[in-house]
Amino acid sequence: MNARKGLGTFDGVFTPTILTILGVIMYLRLGWVVGNAGFVGTLIIIILAHTITVCTALSMASVVSNIEIGAGGAYAIVSRSLGLEVGGAVGIPLYLSQASGHSTVLVGAATWVALTALSLASARTAFRVQYAVLGVIILSIASFLAGPSLNTTGTLWWSNFPQANFWETFAIFFPAVTGILAGVSMSGELRTPRRSIIVGTLAAIAIGLVTYVALAYWFAHQATSEALLANTSIILDLALFKPLIVAGIMGATLSSALSTLVGAPRTLAALADNRLVPFSHFFGKKAADNEPRNAILVSSLFSLAIIVAGSLDQLAQLLTMFFLTTYGTINLVVLVEQATGIASFRPRLRVSLAVPFIGFVGSILTMLLINMWFTIVTMVVISSLYIILARRELISPWGDVRGGIFTALTEWAAQKALATTYHPRLWKPAVLVPAENPDDLRKTVRFVSNILYPSGRLYLLSITSGEDSGDASQGYETVLEPLRDRNLFIRKTIINNTSTDFLSSLYVVTQTLLNSFLPPNAVLLTVSNDKDKRARLKEVYSRMRQYNTGFMFLNIHPKIGYGQEKTVNLWLRDKSPNTNLAVLIAMQLTRNWDAKLLLLRTINDPTEREAVTGELKAFAEHARLPVQTQAKVLVGDFRSAVEQESGDITIIGMPDDFDKMLALADGMPGTVLFVADSGLENAVV
Repeated sequence: MNARKGLGTFDGVFTPTILTILGVIMYLRLGWVVGNAGFVGTLIIIILAHTITVCTALSMASVVSNIEIGAGGAYAIVSRSLGLEVGGAVGIPLYLSQASGHSTVLVGAATWVALTALSLASARTAFRVQYAVLGVIILSIASFLAGPSLNTTGTLWWSNFPQANFWETFAIFFPAVTGILAGVSMSGELRTPRRSIIVGTLAAIAIGLVTYVALAYWFAHQATSEALLANTSIILDLALFKPLIVAGIMGATLSSALSTLVGAPRTLAALADNRLVPFSHFFGKKAADNEPRNAILVSSLFSLAIIVAGSLDQLAQLLTMFFLTTYGTINLVVLVEQATGIASFRPRLRVSLAVPFIGFVGSILTMLLINMWFTIVTMVVISSLYIILARRELISPWGDVRGGIFTALTEWAAQKALATTYHPRLWKPAVLVPAENPDDLRKTVRFVSNILYPSGRLYLLSITSGEDSGDASQGYETVLEPLRDRNLFIRKTIINNTSTDFLSSLYVVTQTLLNSFLPPNAVLLTVSNDKDKRARLKEVYSRMRQYNTGFMFLNIHPKIGYGQEKTVNLWLRDKSPNTNLAVLIAMQLTRNWDAKLLLLRTINDPTEREAVTGELKAFAEHARLPVQTQAKVLVGDFRSAVEQESGDITIIGMPDDFDKMLALADGMPGTVLFVADSGLENAVV
């Protein structure tokens, strides 16, 4: 809509908001509340209810003063901060609440036809009708204040809650102040939405608060507790001119219905614009004058169905829950954005963190007070919608602050972790895998996945030339897809470097990663049959062995690979310095392969076999290895024994002599993994 033709503060925000606040509850339930609670009790209820409303309005004003929210009102506020999934999960129930309305006193099909025609004409035409309604409501209030008194016992300052306790009375009154979204729903139709929403909403709340306090006092002054409790329509008897009260009740009902028939389609159209609802193209289509007529027609038909269904008190309670959920989420938006300290949140109207906190907690508590079971239903509905939308992997065009939330949590956790003394029981696999190209990684990705799952971390490191970096990055993504499907942590570091060779860059980047927060704790390298690559591997081993990390050298058998992935042979040499990491990796493979673990050792003296076998079994018990773990002790030369005992993979502590290790690898009948501890592991803690 052209800015010069848009709605202003008074007609676009203040009028629909104040008319929704001064609704049927003011006429037909406020007197009962006063009769049950007395003026002082009612004043406390009014203040508590308005505290939530004011906090929500201030939170909403803070967000609006920070961004241009566009069309969609409350949905736009939530989605631009917490993402399309959260926005849709809250916005869809909000739309249903708006389209259904709060009142069960809708006058019927003839009134529906008139209201639909008005809403189809234009928002401006529809809202002009509300000027007359506002005038009628003002006259009806004046008629009440000028009416006769039925009280001969003095002002009812306090009552003992004879028909309902304090919180039940609060729950009955609270829907009276849930109308502050009527104006913000028109955000896409306003000339100056930032100013209009703030000024119009806060002004309507302030006038509504004064009005409710004044009328509550007058009820307490003009009638006794018994009369107020016995007759919910007592305002007619207290008025100077009854027809004005009847007109006020009808006007409040119709204005509330009209606000929903104008505001709800805008919410639906905004949801459709972001493809969060079925038939989005149809619902999001707008006429030449920018009116969402398809959304208006569908919303009107939905409201007609509610009218035909008749009195739906339980549905009205559920719809109130959806409004309160929206209130709570708006407060949560400000609480999150301000608490995370992101630079983009710099509203002109900044509020204390206490404001959104009170608004959020108050909204949740009010939901529980009104109806605990409907609160649970509401949470289930919203959670289900979020899960459905999250699966669609929606991309927000304006970004959101969820990344900021996770970053803030990470920073907090990082500070706590850095202040905590490391202990080996905190160890879990975090493996750095250098790769020259995606094909190198493809050979080991399944093995890596099985030593990391379910909660390990993979650090991929590759150094490429400038021309190949884009293709390499895409190639790695394809190879890593199975790991992402298992929800494993992956950190991919691809360095563009043409000035130095691979090994020089490898040393520098590896040291950088090892000194970062959440560093890898082991490096995995593969053994190649190529002589040049073996020479480079020896250089890497000699240079990087000094780093404070574990090492794994994997020699994949060229014919049988990992075999059937059903047996893991773990050689535990007596007093080996490389036992802990070997045991931990063997346990990971055993679990993820669903394999059998065999502990092996060689001895020279046959008489020691029974004692050594007992030692291995005791170690298996102490290290809490799988119950089916077996122990086997062989007599003779280690080299001969290791070559004759075949398994799908054999794990051996890494020899000090690199050439000896390669010779051993070449003689193995299957795949072998050589492992060196870093000193940070402990397999028995």
